[in-house]
Amino acid sequence: MYNIVLGEFHPSTICVERSKFNDSLKDIISLTDVETSTESLQEYISNYARTDEIKPDDKTIGFVVFNLQKKVLSISLAAIDLEMNAVISSLKEQIQEFGFKVELDLPE
Repeated sequence: MYNIVLGEFHPSTICVERSKFNDSLKDIISLTDVETSTESLQEYISNYARTDEIKPDDKTIGFVVFNLQKKVLSISLAAIDLEMNAVISSLKEQIQEFGFKVELDLPE
């Protein structure tokens, strides 16, 4: 689940399927430009937000909070694999270059 805040504008929480999760993390960089963030968010939501009905056997594996105004990215996950770990490490380096604070709560 994602909570994305872009100043005064933010959508309700969006859900991303696990199969799209790594790509959604890689692409969150597209939301770091203040001038294009609103348009980028619309594209981001259309690319990654789950649109079908939530089913009883669905599980939330974690939360991602992106706050452009406060320049904070927080990722809290219950499970992580090697590929996801590599994506998160790369994202952390990239987004810190934009002046973001990164908070990680990951299993060992």
